[in-house]
Parts: sequence; C-alpha cells; structure tokens
Amino acid sequence: MTSSDEPLVYRYEDVLRAIGHFIDEHDLQDVVILQTDEGILLRGYRRPRPGDPTPTSFINRTFTNEEIARIHEEAKQRRGTGSRLLQ
Repeated sequence: MTSSDEPLVYRYEDVLRAIGHFIDEHDLQDVVILQTDEGILLRGYRRPRPGDPTPTSFINRTFTNEEIARIHEEAKQRRGTGSRLLQ
C-alpha cells in the first residue's frame, strides 16, 4: 500500500523484468518468486564466480511494495539500453 492506502498496481511482466534484472546482477540460479502481502519474495542461490573460494550461498530477499515501485521506475529508465548478457 502507498501512503494514501491505494494498492500499488503493476503488470506482472514489468515486475518480473525488474526482479529478473536483480537476479542477473546478483548471478542467482534456482530461483523461486512468490507474491506475498509484504511484496515479492525471492529465493535462490548465488552462483560462485570463477576463482571465488566462497561456496554457493542462499539468498532470501523480500522486495517491499515501495522497493518494487522504485525498481520499476529504474527499469523504465534502463529500457532500450540493452542487456549485459548480450554485450
């Protein structure tokens, strides 16, 4: 809910695109995405980088509705700049 008690409404493809960017940026694999009353719950494993002695770590992250609004706006700003995976 926003400060005016209006629910935040987004298209799923916009939210998933923004969450997907987070997944790519943090090199996550085997992810689960759940919608909760608090926001979007993301669970997955961070892939170890080559030469990184740190083992695979479990990530459990909840994106609040306010964070979803922020990353949605950031995603709109990034649109058309291309994927890091394709560079």
